Amino acid sequence: MHSYTRSVIIRAPIEEVFLFHTDVRNLVRITPSFIKVDVIHADPPGSGQHVQLRVRQFGFLPLNMLMEFFIYDYPTSLADRQIKGPFSSMVQYRYFEDMGGGYTRMKDVFEFSLPLGMLGRMAYSLIVKKMIEVMFVYRQNMTKKLLES
Repeated sequence: MHSYTRSVIIRAPIEEVFLFHTDVRNLVRITPSFIKVDVIHADPPGSGQHVQLRVRQFGFLPLNMLMEFFIYDYPTSLADRQIKGPFSSMVQYRYFEDMGGGYTRMKDVFEFSLPLGMLGRMAYSLIVKKMIEVMFVYRQNMTKKLLES
């Protein structure tokens, strides 16, 4: 299992930051251009929400993903897990902390396992580790930009 953790402080109330991440349309807005995300279906927000995505890396490699929100604790935490998709397992936790004065700390914790044994381990070392970091830096910077503008 691999894990990536990153935090950002956003000049916006905790409730606003939380709700931003419950609107699946914002996923498209905060995803880097080398990843194309289409929301195929999304249930209403809340615990048990299913979201079906079509994801393309680098303009090809179309992948279908089915995600389920299993933690929805307004306004402090969200978590979703992959039900079907390219990872052997994948969970993303988002924690929101009111910093006072209209500021919120958002912490992403992304835990995942890759398939294909040795090939998956090589892909992680050569490509996936850096892609995950680039993706979360971009997502958090875009979230900050959109919420602070």
